[in-house]
Amino acid sequence: MNEYDIEEAFQEIEEELINSMIRNMKRHRVEEVKEGIEWEQWQVKQLQALERYKRENRKRFESKFSDINSKMEDMIRKSREMGNMDQEIELLEMMKKGLFGNFVPKISETVAEFFRLNDRKLEALVKATKENMVKAETAMLRMANDQYRKIIFNAQVYANTSAGTYEKAVDMATKDFLSRGINCIEYANGARVSIDAYAKMAIQTANKRAYLAGEGEKRKEWGISTVIMNKRGAACPKCVKFAGKVLIDDVWSGGSAKDGKYPLMSAAIQKGLYHPHCKDKHTTYFEGISEEPKPLSKSEIELNSKQYTIQQKQRYYERQVRKYKRLEECSLDEENRIKYREKRIEWQNKNKILVNEHKDILRENYEAYRTRGVKQKPKDNVVNHNKDDIINNKIVEFKKKLENGEVNTKIKWNKQKEHVLGSKEWKKRVQDDIRLGKTPASSFLKEIDYNELITTNLGKGKIVFTNDKNLYPKEYIQNDEVIGRVFNVGTGRYEVTRRFAIHYSNKGIHAHPVKEKE
Repeated sequence: MNEYDIEEAFQEIEEELINSMIRNMKRHRVEEVKEGIEWEQWQVKQLQALERYKRENRKRFESKFSDINSKMEDMIRKSREMGNMDQEIELLEMMKKGLFGNFVPKISETVAEFFRLNDRKLEALVKATKENMVKAETAMLRMANDQYRKIIFNAQVYANTSAGTYEKAVDMATKDFLSRGINCIEYANGARVSIDAYAKMAIQTANKRAYLAGEGEKRKEWGISTVIMNKRGAACPKCVKFAGKVLIDDVWSGGSAKDGKYPLMSAAIQKGLYHPHCKDKHTTYFEGISEEPKPLSKSEIELNSKQYTIQQKQRYYERQVRKYKRLEECSLDEENRIKYREKRIEWQNKNKILVNEHKDILRENYEAYRTRGVKQKPKDNVVNHNKDDIINNKIVEFKKKLENGEVNTKIKWNKQKEHVLGSKEWKKRVQDDIRLGKTPASSFLKEIDYNELITTNLGKGKIVFTNDKNLYPKEYIQNDEVIGRVFNVGTGRYEVTRRFAIHYSNKGIHAHPVKEKE
């Protein structure tokens, strides 16, 4: 599980709360609103439903919240371990090249005390993250209850002021809430955000701090405290000024101003570096060995600023799509649903145009549009198919999209390199798999042109959806000749194979060899 899984888990809970509320509104519908007494009866029923809603939600989500919180704690601890291990691999590679001479790290009492201090910092980080999440979860349920009560009373007010039908009155009462979602978190600057956005930010921040602490411990052990900030495209205005600069890490690596002529990491952090949602990172800088740092030029900074602005514009468009999609799905009145559908399509088209204008830095993220709207009951003339029928229909529909070029078939190179024999990404993946007790990753043979192999076989194999809920399938293809190796758990050795699988997703595709069918 990662921060995106945490974000999605809270999105599901938020939409379960909203959908349950809307279902209650539909269930206790007033057929004809002509006299106030009918609305009073409706209001009584809704208040009774609200009490059930509160009880059921406490019971239903208590275990979910507990599970999420325990997984967050585990993620933070593993991030520290991963940072420590990754940094050790980097340092050992440098030693293998003979760049450190005969240097062997020794853990002195000073270093041991530094580790103990980091242990205490990690425990404090875990404790603070969990406590803040518990508060946010409580606020989420409380706000859902408060909004439900507000909608009940507002619906009657709108009905009494000639809103029209029951459906229109309820839609008017729910519009603001559906537009905003359960934005129960308020920052110091007054900005309000939803719990899924807050959870993603909180776990990203905690994971990054834990990872950097793990890296820093290993640097401290080796007596190195200098780091260099990596350059990247679309860096935010707060961090771009540090890109390509060397810093003394006095925050995670135990450095101090005595270690050299470079600025301190703590001073950079005070100026905005490593803020919440920060995507920047640093690597070890070896004085006299690493390439001399080259800070960004004025033109590069301006380009970064432009790219950042474009990306933020896309995030706004995506939020608008989700907003109108939720209104479309949760509105009771047919006219309103049509109106919101048109708005949703309008914003999707704006996003498509933006992506086409900036293909070098943007892509259309279909996952960003996803919501889990209220499930409509099937009409009397609609046949309910079983799961096999649903899956078969999904396969037919997917094949059509693939033929029409509607599927993202761009190869995800970062993921693909994890399955190329001898690549550093594959070596690291195998190390991680072994450490976590998983089956070591398969790999394409070095002489195989896997790019051509994948692109020429798209749609020619067996398309498989593992269940009817999957958005994207896998495709299994049998080649005439050997293309790679897979690990046989029974023998404990790699074996050659002619079969491979292509994984489809909204972000693109990647492939890997799989065991041949017996």
